Amino acid sequence: MVAKLPIIVSVPHGGEIIAPEMSNHTLLSRRDIFSDGDPLTRDIYDFKDEVAFYLESDIARATIDLNRSPDDLPPVNQDGVIKSHTVTGKGIYRKKRIPSEDTLRLLLKKYYKPYHDGLGEMSRKPNLFCGIDCHTMLDRAPNTSSRPGRQRPFICLSNRGDHRGNRVRGRRLTCPPEMVRSLARFLREQFPEEADDITLNNPFLGGYIVRRHSDALPWIQIELNRRSYLSPKWYDPENLEVCHKRIAYLRRSFFKAISSFVHYNHRPQSISENVI
Repeated sequence: MVAKLPIIVSVPHGGEIIAPEMSNHTLLSRRDIFSDGDPLTRDIYDFKDEVAFYLESDIARATIDLNRSPDDLPPVNQDGVIKSHTVTGKGIYRKKRIPSEDTLRLLLKKYYKPYHDGLGEMSRKPNLFCGIDCHTMLDRAPNTSSRPGRQRPFICLSNRGDHRGNRVRGRRLTCPPEMVRSLARFLREQFPEEADDITLNNPFLGGYIVRRHSDALPWIQIELNRRSYLSPKWYDPENLEVCHKRIAYLRRSFFKAISSFVHYNHRPQSISENVI
C-alpha cells in the first residue's frame, strides 16, 4: 500500500450550495454562486485518497466564508465571514437584509465551527509535515479590490511574508521561507510555461485559515488563477461547463508538484486513512 502524503489539504471555497437557513433570502443565481466562490476547486485539489487529511465544504462561500475571522462582519467588511455583497459587488440578500444575529450564530455553529475544529484537530496530529489551503482567484482584481483591474499571476503561494517568503516586521509567518520557496520550485517544474508567473505573497498574503492553524503546524495558501481553466478554449460560460481534461491536467500537475515537494523535504511515513 502506498503511504499517504503526511499533509492536510483544505478546500474551503469549492461549495455551491446555499445554506438551507438562507435559501429563501438570497438573490443569487447559480452563475453568481459559481463566480463568487472558487469553482471546481473540489476537483482540481481532490487529493482525498492521497493525503493524510482532507477537508472540504459544499456550502457556498457567499453563505458563510470559512476563510474569514468569525467577527469579520458587514457593514465594516462586506466581504467578511457573512457577506452583504459578492466579490464582484452584487448584493446577496433581498432588501439588503443581512442575516440576523441569531441566524449568524446558527451559521457559525453549524458550518464554520466544525470546519475549524476539524482543521485544529488535524493540525495537532503527530508526524504531519504541513497543511495546504487551496483556492482559485479571479484573473483580474475585482472593482471591490484596492487595485481594481490589476492582472494577477498564474499561481500565488502565501505564508504572510514578502516576495521571497521572508518574514516582514509585524507579521508572523505561517511556514518557514524555505518551505514556501520549495513548493514554488516544484510548481514551476510542473508549469514551465508559467514559471515566471508564480509569485509569493502577491497579491495575497494568506488568509484566516493559514493564520489560525499555523501555530500547531506549518501552513501554505495556494491561489490558482482561474484563467488556467475558465479561458475560452476550456470554458463554456453560457452553460458553466469546463473541459474535464483540463481540470484533470491541473489536478495531476498540482499533485505531482505537491508530492515532489513533500518527498524532497520530509521522509514519508505511513499514516492511517483519515478523510473527512
